[in-house]
Amino acid sequence: MMFSPDSTLEHPRVAYAIGRTRGTAVQRNRIRRQIQAVLRDSANTIPKGRYLIGARIPAVSVAFPQVRDDIFELLKKSRELT
Repeated sequence: MMFSPDSTLEHPRVAYAIGRTRGTAVQRNRIRRQIQAVLRDSANTIPKGRYLIGARIPAVSVAFPQVRDDIFELLKKSRELT
């Protein structure tokens, strides 16, 4: 995940970089939807800025609780940067 703080934004902006080597379109979209669900649930605690979130090959086989924990850990690190 890459983070660029920007306090002028009304809300965080998120882009996803999940290439074709990460699985079929169904698998890539599943990963993206899981990440979106985590971000939606924690929208009030996310620092304003721009985010680029990528996925590695093992992400296809990871369960939702692990995705949530990984995203929370990355968000925690981004808060430390601001």
